[in-house]
Amino acid sequence: MTWARAALKRDGSVEMVVFRINPSSVTLTKTTQWSTHQNADGSSATPQFVGANPRTLTTQVLLDTWDGTGDVAVDVERLLDWTCATRESYGQAVPQPPLVTLIWGEMRYFRAYLKSVTVVYTLFGDKGRPVRATVDLVLEETPDDAARQNPTSGGIAGRSVTVVQAGDSLASIAYREYGKAGMWRPLARANGIDDPLRLAPGTTLVVPSAAEAAVLEVDGG
Repeated sequence: MTWARAALKRDGSVEMVVFRINPSSVTLTKTTQWSTHQNADGSSATPQFVGANPRTLTTQVLLDTWDGTGDVAVDVERLLDWTCATRESYGQAVPQPPLVTLIWGEMRYFRAYLKSVTVVYTLFGDKGRPVRATVDLVLEETPDDAARQNPTSGGIAGRSVTVVQAGDSLASIAYREYGKAGMWRPLARANGIDDPLRLAPGTTLVVPSAAEAAVLEVDGG
């Protein structure tokens, strides 16, 4: 069996960083915001939902040139460069970093920007050039507006992708993406799904922007 290598790919580009040793874990985090206060009698009032924060993905990877190919320093510089605004976006009102996606075989995680890159060089060649590095990555899901503005992103503006997990339904994904379970129809139409009850884990779905989803909900695509 040939194991697929995980890679971080830049949207709308052939640029990617391939991890020669796959991550041992990938952590996905989703948090929400709640507003709380006390009643006049000192009792706690019912918390009010404020909103949901973007999803984050954290992982640790090992860059190594043990097979004699590649360059650890080049891969590290590329990752660090991806935390900065692109040259093409400097002319915009709000400069944007490139968007990236973690791809691992059949798995394709959400589109994101690199929020944090921490590099520890652990092995060096005889001339001081690093040949091994441990890299901690933090990716934060990009909002629709950032995806629309980013000049390097490909496909229809504002769209992203998500991978169906065990227990997911179109309704639960719609609630996660739009805050409304009833928005499952635009997801079905965007992905050509005739039977919403047959949704296999591991399936990659296109997620329209909120604006596009609203149009699909009204006119059926």
